[in-house]
Amino acid sequence: MSESSYQPIGTLQASYLHALVAGSGREADRVVTEALDLAVTPQQIYLDIFQPTAYQIGQLWQRNKVSVAQEHLATAIVERQMGEMHPMFRAKQPRSRTMVLGCVPEEWHRVGLRMVADFFEADGWEVHYLGANVPVKELVGLARESHADLVGLSAEMIFNVPRVSEFVQALDQAGLSGIPVIAGGMPFIVQHDLAHALNLRGSAPNAEEAVHLANEIVGTPSSPPSPLVLAATVLALRANYDKILAKAIDHCLEAGDSDALIRAGYQYVLRMLDAALVAGSPELLDGQISWANDRQPHDGVAPEALFERLIRMADTLRETLPSPHGAIAASYVDRLIEQQQAYLV
Repeated sequence: MSESSYQPIGTLQASYLHALVAGSGREADRVVTEALDLAVTPQQIYLDIFQPTAYQIGQLWQRNKVSVAQEHLATAIVERQMGEMHPMFRAKQPRSRTMVLGCVPEEWHRVGLRMVADFFEADGWEVHYLGANVPVKELVGLARESHADLVGLSAEMIFNVPRVSEFVQALDQAGLSGIPVIAGGMPFIVQHDLAHALNLRGSAPNAEEAVHLANEIVGTPSSPPSPLVLAATVLALRANYDKILAKAIDHCLEAGDSDALIRAGYQYVLRMLDAALVAGSPELLDGQISWANDRQPHDGVAPEALFERLIRMADTLRETLPSPHGAIAASYVDRLIEQQQAYLV
């Protein structure tokens, strides 16, 4: 944000709060328009105007300074404006990561979660936003069907915190314990160690920090997969070998890649991946990037093309294998991607 736009942000937020208390959508629109004219980014409007105002409206209701009708009207104005601003959060570069977002059962406060959804979309994630009061069974089902890399929960009211635990237990019972879970809401802001106590991967006080946290978590399991899970991943990889190979090749050709050694290269990657998974050691892949960059340019495959092909293989594994096996297998390939990126730099 520019220096000229930073100065009036507090004034803009105060004007926005006044507009919402008055129930004036027109005045709220004027404040947002003025902020955009001052080069305040959509992200900063969410973080520095919408979010603190939503908290203040809740506090005013708690102190009986605004009515239930005023609180509902204020929420409706914010949600309407977020819908209008949603196109400003389109991703510049899509990621091959999928997230499921929902409020736990009986939790109706969804504005904060909607902010999180927009920030993740802007970061390139595929986002499945379910809104308020989502049954645990439906959350678990969509996490499985979408091969989610991450689940985000919202529990704004303290009496809904046990619902977060219920979801984590249900995820474990469904055999999806490999999917990391993060959460947000006022109880997590007030009590910083609450996420750890509930066996979550973390929590964040706002949408921006939630994205940073998620990108640190995904592809980095909290603990190495058990031998049984790794064995199941190997079986899934072998059972879907032909499908993975065909999909990865198709992704390359659709992107305009030449057909130089695509099939042979991917066959080699899958053989090395199989061996590393059997050993339970991603470190077994170390050294392959150095070898590939020595050899493949002589076969017409540039280092940049190798980098893109590895990304497409990781994407294909996440798309094709069921959770958590897609995430586990892709995390091994992610190691190669990081090494190739370092080579290019």
